[in-house]
This record gives sequence, C-alpha cells and structure tokens, in this order.
Amino acid sequence: MYFLVMNFLGAVLQPLFVPLVLDTWDPAVLGYLSTVMGAGMLAGTLVLSAWGGGSRKVYTLLGAGMVGSLFLAAMGLRASIPLLAVGGFGFLFMMPFMNASSQAIWQAKVAPDVQGRVFAVRRAIAWSSQIAAPLLAAPLADQVFKPAMAAGGSLAPVLGPLLGVGASRGVGLMVTIFGLLSVAVSAAAFGSRRITHVEQDLPDHVAAPDEAHPATRLEPAD
Repeated sequence: MYFLVMNFLGAVLQPLFVPLVLDTWDPAVLGYLSTVMGAGMLAGTLVLSAWGGGSRKVYTLLGAGMVGSLFLAAMGLRASIPLLAVGGFGFLFMMPFMNASSQAIWQAKVAPDVQGRVFAVRRAIAWSSQIAAPLLAAPLADQVFKPAMAAGGSLAPVLGPLLGVGASRGVGLMVTIFGLLSVAVSAAAFGSRRITHVEQDLPDHVAAPDEAHPATRLEPAD
C-alpha cells in the first residue's frame, strides 16, 4: 500500500516533466536534464551495489523515499536549470535504494515456490494506480494550478514570491506539492510499526534440507 500511494503521486507528475521544462526552455535543455537524471539513477545503482544496503532494509527503503521526495519537491520551487538538474539527479539517485530494498525484503520473506504468485499480486497492487493517475495530470495542471499561478491568479500573490508568477509555474507548484505529499507518506510509514518492524515480525524463508537444488528455484524477473 505504501508503494501504491507513492506510485500514484509519481504517476500524476510523470507526464508533466516535459511541459515543466519546455514551457520555459528549448528541447536541448530537456535533453540535458534527462541525461543528468539518468546519470543519477546509474550513480545510485553503483553506490548501492558497492554498499549493499543497510542491515535494516526497510529503513533504507523509507529513508530513500523521504530524501528522494524532498529532491522532487525542490524541482518545482524555481524555474532554474541547476535546481532541476540537482533535484532530478537526487530523486532518481534514490530510486535504486527503494526498489532494491523492497525486493530484498520480499525475497527473504516469501518462499521461492510461491514468489511468482505473490510478486504478481504485489506488483498489480503497487502499479494499479498508474492506470488512472496520469489522467489527472492535464486537468489539474490546465484547470487548477496554471490559472492559479498566472498573473492575477488566486495563488500568485501568496506563492508567487517563492515560486515565481506565470502559468508555467503552476506545474512547478504541482511538483512541489506532490513531492511534499510523498515526503508525508514516507514519514507516515516510518510511524507504522507494522512496516518498520516487518523484517523482525515476519520470519525469513529457510530452505528445507531436502529442498530442490537452488538452480531450480524460481527467481522474480524485473
């Protein structure tokens, strides 16, 4: 359910990254920022591979979710290429820590002979929000946030000094709000004992002595 909500918030914002950039700059800037963000995910993967993750994988997962969401929220604060680059790099840098930690927990707790079925249900729940969430992006941006942040809009006098004024800053406001909501979701998950103690409360799968050779055990495909 944690990933269901996080994926929903992220799926609303995903279609808005391109207009967030192109409303202010030319396509070359979009290509530059996309490269920087891709480098962030690559760097996060390399660091995680070298480190291996913390002993409490759930803390690594939630901590990365919170820090990554803060980077996401920062991306909407100003129409600034360096800010977008740093925020995008940091956001995607944290993604491997979240996904790998989650996968490690699931694989430790679920017996190999049912991992296929369990992981199918798990991912169906976690990704189901991405079906409808993108459909909310355009109505929220075009009908609510852009008019509110345009010159003379309802939110421009209040938030304009922080985010800037203009219709394009409406998308920036959305990014910041949804990023902060993601921070709140991770903070709430930290407050849930059922989540933070999942590694202690659920026993690890232990192979039986007569279990089939490890080569025959099913492994999930990403």
